[in-house]
Amino acid sequence: MGSINDEKLFETYYQVNYDFNTSSLTEKEADKIKLLAKEKRVNYALAPIGENIFNFILKKSPNIHFELVEFDKENIDGMLYIPKSGQDKAYIILNSKKPLINQIFTATHEYYHYIEDYDSIKKEPYICHLSCLKKINEKKASRFAAELLLPDESLKNEINFYKKNVWSCKKKLGFEQYATICMMLTVDYQIPLKAVIYRLHEEGYIENIQKYIKEYQFIKSVLLQADILKDKVNRLYSNSNTFIDKGSLIYQDIEAVYKNGLASREEIIKDAQILKLDKNIIHSFFDSIDESDEEQDDSDLITLLKDRWGGVD
Repeated sequence: MGSINDEKLFETYYQVNYDFNTSSLTEKEADKIKLLAKEKRVNYALAPIGENIFNFILKKSPNIHFELVEFDKENIDGMLYIPKSGQDKAYIILNSKKPLINQIFTATHEYYHYIEDYDSIKKEPYICHLSCLKKINEKKASRFAAELLLPDESLKNEINFYKKNVWSCKKKLGFEQYATICMMLTVDYQIPLKAVIYRLHEEGYIENIQKYIKEYQFIKSVLLQADILKDKVNRLYSNSNTFIDKGSLIYQDIEAVYKNGLASREEIIKDAQILKLDKNIIHSFFDSIDESDEEQDDSDLITLLKDRWGGVD
């Protein structure tokens, strides 16, 4: 866990203010991500995944565990954490202060890092990406999350539905119509509004993306105030996540890290503070393990003396 003792670098590593604009990706990179997303969501076909993403990820990757951590800085979304070197276990840690809709996207974003970047980073024993920041394209992870949660075929079907059944329109839709579709897709597919806007841009439905970004706060305010969507929106924008077990496994792995000599007491304490872990539990690990080591040392000494002195008591 000494990998995160540089707090400035640690905060840089965290997923902060996701950049949903993936226009800098090459066509080949985007196509590869699109194919990966389709492969992963095969059992869902074109149906929304949304809040089922947590079980979705756990079923596909049993070695992943989720943790909810209440970070002081609300602009932190989450991270991928690897507790021990050379093992497949990993934690997707989410900021419990963030709305559920952000946690859904963050989990999917970090899942991409697990399936695509793990082999290159598992040599680092604890925090997986810090030494590999330059090798990891965060936009790829965000594009994957957007593609998995809202695939292109689903988007096409939804837009055709609204054109035919809501506006009876065969021509190109305008700003207000696409803004309305973005709000509905945000609720139905449980994906952040800004990510939906960029999905429409990525798939060629809207050209002047800057107009939508400029009016983003207004569109979001309409979404939050819409009575017809009130119950669903309130749940998505609350920070209540009933899909992740509150029981923490991360303490068990930290105890194993210290017991196996993979990190010093000082390194673990620093990391535990950043991860907002209970310091009393952490210190109890030190006490129990140190006492056990002392007893073992005494036992080893007695055995050695007995062997040398012929078993004299």
